[in-house]
Amino acid sequence: MLPMLKLLADGQPKSLNDVMTLLSSHFNLTQNHLKIKVPSGQMGLFRNRVGWTRSYLKNAGLIHYPSRGIYQVTDFGKDYLKTNPTDLRIKHLKKMPKYKEWTDTFNQDQPDLVDNTLTKDIVSKTPEEILANTVTQLNKQLATEVLDKLKENTFGYFESFVISLLQKMGYGEFREDSGTVTGGTGDNGIDGIIYQDRLGLESVYIQAKRFTTGTVGSPDIRNFIGSLALQGVNKGVFLTTSKFSDSAMKTAQDSKQQKIILINGQELSKLAIEYNLGVQEDNTIVIKKIDLDYFEE
Repeated sequence: MLPMLKLLADGQPKSLNDVMTLLSSHFNLTQNHLKIKVPSGQMGLFRNRVGWTRSYLKNAGLIHYPSRGIYQVTDFGKDYLKTNPTDLRIKHLKKMPKYKEWTDTFNQDQPDLVDNTLTKDIVSKTPEEILANTVTQLNKQLATEVLDKLKENTFGYFESFVISLLQKMGYGEFREDSGTVTGGTGDNGIDGIIYQDRLGLESVYIQAKRFTTGTVGSPDIRNFIGSLALQGVNKGVFLTTSKFSDSAMKTAQDSKQQKIILINGQELSKLAIEYNLGVQEDNTIVIKKIDLDYFEE
């Protein structure tokens, strides 16, 4: 991680190929080294490690992506380099505010990859447990990327996204015409509506808040409840890329006339992955077991 951060220290945006070329030169890698694949054979080992390095640096706030496939050091990253670090590992990232915020959001608890405790932990687990943990870690990183993209896009895009997500979850009988975006001037605090039946007799009203910082507070929930009451409906879903404060969650729970469901950024990105919205299948691993019936004489 430290070599990559140092290579970006000049502040100039660099592409993935630029970074890989510079890093391979730094580590004196040959063409034979670069041909080595990950065990699945789907990707080069070096490219895979550069990708994870990029993700860790991004989660710690040391670099950012000014555009797709382009990487650039942040002011925080520049300040960190001024301390003349001799090493940069996960145990150092854990002390950084942005990384702590990320781990709190996605319940990540990454051990240092060279820590002996990790080796002991792996030895004590079965292959199936290790595989399950790996899939969980990959999905948490994917959820981070989904949430980052939602924060980067416009408010209008986010409103359309949450409508599509609820439709994929089965609201509106999976019909594409069952949802409508209402956000904008004069929307009376309602950003979208899902019609659960063809006649529109049952509807779910939606509020979508694309927050890049801060949390959704109790006043936001009270305003949403008021908007539902004004419309004469009793079902509402409040979705955000951020978090809900304790008082906001209590306000939703205490609502008697309106049933309010709160979906924070963490849950939102997990649902997007579960229902394949904005993600695509990468690798498929087939695990085989013995067919005992075949060997019966």
